[in-house]
Amino acid sequence: PRKMAVPATADAINTMNLKEKAKRAEEARLKAEAEDIAGKLKECQVKLTAKAGSNGKLFGAVTTKEISEGLQKQYGIDVPKQKLVLEDPIKSFGSYQVKAKLGFEVSGTVYVSVFEEK
Repeated sequence: PRKMAVPATADAINTMNLKEKAKRAEEARLKAEAEDIAGKLKECQVKLTAKAGSNGKLFGAVTTKEISEGLQKQYGIDVPKQKLVLEDPIKSFGSYQVKAKLGFEVSGTVYVSVFEEK
C-alpha cells in the first residue's frame, strides 16, 4: 500500500544489481581518494601563527577550522574540520600531531606547527 516494494521482475532485479554495482564503485573511488589524501598528509606540515600572552600560552586555542584552512591554503588539500580530531586543544606553541579520520577506516596524521605571530 505504501509503494515501498517492487515486484521481482527481471528488469527490477537488473536495475537493483546495476545500482549496487555503481554504489560499490563509488565507495571504492572514495576510499582510494581517502588513502591518497592520507598519503599526502604524511608529507605536509601545516604552519600556523597565533597571538600569545606571557609564558608562551596562546590567547584562545588553535581549532580544527584553522588547521583545515591552513591545509587548504598551504597545500591545496581539502580536509573538512569535522574529520580532524584533537584530543586536547592546542594552547601553546610547538609541534603537534592531529589525527584525521578520512572515512572508510582510513586515517592520516596532520603535522601542525604553531608559531608566535609577530
